[in-house]
Amino acid sequence: MKILLFATLLISTAYADQKEENIATVKASISANIDQRIAQLQTFKSCVQGTSGHEEIKACRKANKAQMKKLHEENKGEREEWKAGKEERKAKKKAEKKSN
Repeated sequence: MKILLFATLLISTAYADQKEENIATVKASISANIDQRIAQLQTFKSCVQGTSGHEEIKACRKANKAQMKKLHEENKGEREEWKAGKEERKAKKKAEKKSN
């Protein structure tokens, strides 16, 4: 009985550690994405502040839109990779449950 309790405790501790690592990875990824957007917005702000006419503002907007679209596409690729990994983890977990 004590052995079973001890084994359960070890497994739950390992699972909690893995979950904390995943959370840390997700937090780092989110922070990096936010930092990228902030940097792009600062570039856009300085471009707009340095203009003297409507056409220059239009050029700044166009450049900002292109950069934001590029960032969105990069982040979309990361999301697709994460989703693929999620499916793999799900399949692996399901296989583990079947084997037990």
